[in-house]
Amino acid sequence: MQTTSIIAPNLGEVRTLATFISAINGELTGHVNTLYRGQRDAAWSLRLAIDRQARRPPGHEEKSMLEEFKRRAIPYLDSPASDLTDTHWLAIAQHHGMPTRMLDWSGSALTALWFAIRQQPRQQKAAAVWLLTYEPKYLISDAEREKPLEVGRTTLLRPRHIPRRITAQDGWFTLHRGHYGSRRSPAFVSLETNTDYEGRLCYVTVPRTAFGEMRVQLA
Repeated sequence: MQTTSIIAPNLGEVRTLATFISAINGELTGHVNTLYRGQRDAAWSLRLAIDRQARRPPGHEEKSMLEEFKRRAIPYLDSPASDLTDTHWLAIAQHHGMPTRMLDWSGSALTALWFAIRQQPRQQKAAAVWLLTYEPKYLISDAEREKPLEVGRTTLLRPRHIPRRITAQDGWFTLHRGHYGSRRSPAFVSLETNTDYEGRLCYVTVPRTAFGEMRVQLA
């Protein structure tokens, strides 16, 4: 995952579950709607999987990938295919590892912390838990749900038809706008550099030496 010069406040380092909860609660005073994302390297940007590929598919191939996934996935669905919009299909594809223009978030701070520290530390790397506050205007509209590959802004969504594991994790997504310009392939900006979300993102870091103790506390 690409690193970047992160343009968002760092709330500081946390070493215990208690200090983690204290740090995020102090930051979120007055904010009702918050999403969380855990990343096992604090230097990683909030960048999309589809944008991290060395050879990114052109826009029409992005659509082709989704159509092929839909064709193959129908026998394994928990819900009737007729109930699903392309946005739901993207969420399911993201869950199963297809590179998409979505980024995973959770409504649970503890779930995000677990994803940040569940693996062994990367060398001397600290992990990070990101916080994203939002207002209802940032939520995806019904019209945008119908054509997610054509959205003109980066939106938030909580899928209505998703695998049970995402439901258990209180899964959310950011759905990102693509910028074509003269390119055949869409380009995307990392969320922390998106001016529409300026002032709505911050993060805490977890040093590698605290991973083990915090995993025990979460358990």
